Amino acid sequence: MKSSIYRLFFFFTIYIKYGYNYPTGAPDTICGTMTPGHGVSSQTCSSKFTLKSDKSQYSTNDVIHITVNGSTSTDVFEGVLLVAKTQTSSQVIGTWVVVSPTTRVVNCNSVANTGITHISNDNKLSVEALWYPPATITDPNTIIRATVVTAFSTIYVNCFSITLNPKQANISSNGTTVSSSMTAMSSSAVASPTTTTPVVSQTSDVGVNINWTYTNGLTSVKMQINNLKTSQWLALGLSLDQQMGEDHVFVCKHLADNTVALERRINPGGHTPPVLASTIANPGGTLNIITQKLENGIAYCEFTLSNFTSSTRRKRAISVLSQSTPYYPLIAIGNLDSSNQMMQHASETALSQNVQLNQQTKVVYNIDGSGDSAQSNLMKAHGIIMIFTWILFVSTGIILARYFKQTWANKKLCGHPIWFAVHRALMPCTALLTIIAFILILVYEKGKWIEKDEQPEFAHSIVGIIVICFVIIQPIMALFRCKPDADYRFIFNYLHRFVGISALILSIVAMFLAMFFTQFNFKATKVWGILVAWSCWLPIIFIIFWFIDFHYKQETTEVRKADSIDMNDVQRNGPVQINTVEVVNNTKKDRIKGIFLLIHILVALGLALALAIVVGKA
Repeated sequence: MKSSIYRLFFFFTIYIKYGYNYPTGAPDTICGTMTPGHGVSSQTCSSKFTLKSDKSQYSTNDVIHITVNGSTSTDVFEGVLLVAKTQTSSQVIGTWVVVSPTTRVVNCNSVANTGITHISNDNKLSVEALWYPPATITDPNTIIRATVVTAFSTIYVNCFSITLNPKQANISSNGTTVSSSMTAMSSSAVASPTTTTPVVSQTSDVGVNINWTYTNGLTSVKMQINNLKTSQWLALGLSLDQQMGEDHVFVCKHLADNTVALERRINPGGHTPPVLASTIANPGGTLNIITQKLENGIAYCEFTLSNFTSSTRRKRAISVLSQSTPYYPLIAIGNLDSSNQMMQHASETALSQNVQLNQQTKVVYNIDGSGDSAQSNLMKAHGIIMIFTWILFVSTGIILARYFKQTWANKKLCGHPIWFAVHRALMPCTALLTIIAFILILVYEKGKWIEKDEQPEFAHSIVGIIVICFVIIQPIMALFRCKPDADYRFIFNYLHRFVGISALILSIVAMFLAMFFTQFNFKATKVWGILVAWSCWLPIIFIIFWFIDFHYKQETTEVRKADSIDMNDVQRNGPVQINTVEVVNNTKKDRIKGIFLLIHILVALGLALALAIVVGKA
């Protein structure tokens, strides 16, 4: 019995001892002491290992390359822990990116990517990592500390450190970062910078500053976006031809809950909405997100790209991202819908310079908010003009021509029957307003036709151009129509009606297609319900007018049959009674039709106004 107890005690002793050993890396809780829980003291510091940095001074936009080396080929180690701290308060600062495949990041005190450690206890001769300084620097010195473990009982704590000096212009006592004008030191491991000409607008709304560096196969990208509004996104695209389509896209989103999210996407072609890069095999390089945050009104999206391999597929929808391929930067900005999904961009610009991911590069671009607003206002004006024209003017003009030719027969307007005078005034206005709206959308699209990949927009453009053709044909036909008593007048009548009714139906189709535009969120907000109401109201009001005509025609016929008398009665008093009844019926019919015409105008005006307000606020 005692023997079993001793064995069990011995087993637990060994288990506890090795339970505090971390062959897969240091835990998040030891960043403060930097001491492994091996139960042993640190060895006397040795020169077997060195800690190096490619910079002794740095600014907030720099990336510092850190290396832990064995002095000789026999000086190997099993474990390592790298942490950056302020000299004054020993506060852990900055973030790290993995370079060596034998390491991983540590989340010191639950703060993401604030340290580097090993992933196995295999022997290592060298470990490399990248350290990103914080956006705000308040301490005069930064200490990079390393703990090295060569065996379970052999550890080196507080033996290896480097002191880095923030450039003086970057240090702020009040927490505000001031840009430095000093030239950053560069290492031979970093490719020489490419000079790029920033495109700057004097009246900017949203400004983006993108920096990337290249070190030993790893590209580090920092996106800093000023004044990115809530539920808005900004994207950096890398294009081979300065045109949207088949591009690699990196999107920084300012979500509705005031957080920031970074996504990598692929733009498969034309203006097709970009899809997540994870949906295709080997988009090129591995994305590692470093920072997603909002601080002092600036959105920070920082990431690295590494592990680039060539594709073995001969045919691909899009070429893999390459560090050695020249790209044109595309900058686009747009809104997010209620579920934080990207809506179509409100502004998109292709910059003129070539950039490569294996060259240190800086891109600065300011988006003129007033210009973007003016452009979007062109589209909104197009929609609002079309809404009032085709919901109010056209429907009223058709109803007057169809059901009011015998109404108010004794009343004239400008020497013509009321229906004809109003119809003739409304229809040329319809043609003029439709052409104006068409010109506005041409200016908005800069004279380019919609891509086929944009299915709702392309279908809308096709239906719209047919409507415009009908609008142009109608007044031409009316101008050259023959006289009312001509033998072939019926041909004009049928064609005129067919073209008019067809244009009205197609206008409804075009408006429904607009409800599915990616620029807006009409589909999610059920705005299309207004169009459903309009589509239901049109046949109802046509049926009402038809029924009124049918009812009073039948009533007049029945009165005439009931009052049929012989010739003597007709000569005595018949015609007077018949005319009196018809006059009364016509007056009553005109009054009822006038009331329903007014109701139709109010309904059409109300629906058009509601839809126009929604478009204006979109």
